[in-house]
Amino acid sequence: MENIEFWSKTQDGKYYINNFQFKRFLEANNYFKNKPNENSSFNLIKKEGIFLKIVNEIDIKDFILDHIQENDFNENVFNLITSKLSMFKRDYLSMIKTEKINLIKDNEKSCFLYYRNGILEITKESTELKSYKDLNINVWKDQIIDRDYKECDHHDSEYRTFIWLISGGFNLTENPSAKQVEDKKQAVSRYNTFKSVIGYLLHSFNVGCENRAIILNDEMISDEPNGRSGKGLFWNALKHLKKVHSLNGKEFDHTDKFKYSGVKTDTQILVYDDVKKNFVFENLFSEITEGIGITYKGVDTIKLSIAESPKILITTNYTLKGSGGSHDARKFEVELSTFFNSKYTPINYFGHKLFDNWNDEEWARFDSYMIQCIKFYLESGLLDYDKISLPIKKLQTEINIELYNQLQGLKFNDWYNYDKLFNDYNLNVGKYGLKTKTAFTQAFNKYVKFFELEVDYCEPNGIKHVMFIKREPVIVKEKVEIWDELNKKAGV
Repeated sequence: MENIEFWSKTQDGKYYINNFQFKRFLEANNYFKNKPNENSSFNLIKKEGIFLKIVNEIDIKDFILDHIQENDFNENVFNLITSKLSMFKRDYLSMIKTEKINLIKDNEKSCFLYYRNGILEITKESTELKSYKDLNINVWKDQIIDRDYKECDHHDSEYRTFIWLISGGFNLTENPSAKQVEDKKQAVSRYNTFKSVIGYLLHSFNVGCENRAIILNDEMISDEPNGRSGKGLFWNALKHLKKVHSLNGKEFDHTDKFKYSGVKTDTQILVYDDVKKNFVFENLFSEITEGIGITYKGVDTIKLSIAESPKILITTNYTLKGSGGSHDARKFEVELSTFFNSKYTPINYFGHKLFDNWNDEEWARFDSYMIQCIKFYLESGLLDYDKISLPIKKLQTEINIELYNQLQGLKFNDWYNYDKLFNDYNLNVGKYGLKTKTAFTQAFNKYVKFFELEVDYCEPNGIKHVMFIKREPVIVKEKVEIWDELNKKAGV
């Protein structure tokens, strides 16, 4: 630590801050400022060799006060510093020099992970561990993985097993039925989707027109979903390789100017965890395709381009509202199976907490598996699968769950008074119902189209009635040739 006295004393014994020496002191102790881009405010940064850490005003104040106390300076100096809190305001601290930083960033073909023993470059074909000392680069300190990388076989990784289980995976019996074989194929397809999603989130490379928010949902359809399917474990695994910041989805308010005030510009994955039922996905369109703006209190906004912005992950127990091309182009949805729930958790299955109770060998298997997921994504991109219940959940969200349940209760080939259906619906749904006949009809038609129902209408005495038609299958008798019939009678 450089020891430069940044205070002076007048002839009558009064202490005061020497601004120039204070600037020299901070810079000598490797503090500087940097703008992520020309359109942004600056970050305050502390450099430790090639490693960089984003700091705030309180961090600098703590550093100064610790320095004063550790060196046993006159208590008048301590009193001076603590009485001049304005010297820890950003406007004052902006006098320190601006420096450029040289970071290695993920690109279209490569992903970088920063271990204690080197930088691992991952491509779809290979992995290569490079020494920090051989590279003229800077690295964010908070992106360093606090363990050494070592090669290891990934097949026995507990986390790999976890992904297989939340994909609905199982082992086939000795003589499997046709349904078991088909279910196994679906599980493998969803498992590959999860692998591609892991790789996508760990690959910190964004292109606006291709960027998508990953949405984790539950496979089980329920009016009162309970969660506990493993979504938290899924995203918590990511923070052991990349810098992750999570937001409380239930309390997230998109109109709050400071909604991202806890996010730093070196964040690589941003998680909206457990968002509420009426979360408006459309509010994130700008963040997904243009980048996020971070506003701290008393600070100009730091506007990150899409290339500088974190990947976005949303977890929810509900179906996000919104359909159409704009929504579909910005989200990628995956369902978790019902294997884990509130009564049967990963602790019950594995016998311990994932991550917390792992030894070095299990961490090596985990690393190897996640690297395989990155390679898989770089090779194949995001892979979709045939959703199990998500289409129905979307329909329920779009037309209102109460109307869905009402129409599910109608019997085939029975006539129903259309006005009575509308009135009964509004009596049951309360203030959130479809209040107009037009809205009710539009939702009714969506239901009919989704299930490809045949509908008939009639208007006895001018009153509209509706019926869902279910026709009996036509049994076609086998055509019998006349000569066959004659031979049969003759006993031939």
